[in-house]
Amino acid sequence: MLHKCEHVLQSDDLQLGFKKNSSCSHALFVLTATIEHFITHGSYAYMASLDATKAFDRVHHVKLFQKLIY
Repeated sequence: MLHKCEHVLQSDDLQLGFKKNSSCSHALFVLTATIEHFITHGSYAYMASLDATKAFDRVHHVKLFQKLIY
């Protein structure tokens, strides 16, 4: 799917998920290094997270795939 669509997909360089040569390990490293940097320099680090596990449970998958293909 990525091979067919990568020429039209754009993402920010700060996005780590769902990209070639990137993984959850990269995201965890960046998060850990950022928190460590702020704490080392006497500041606070705040974080928000979103659990999108069930975000697509009610999606009509056939229609979604048709939209992605065309």
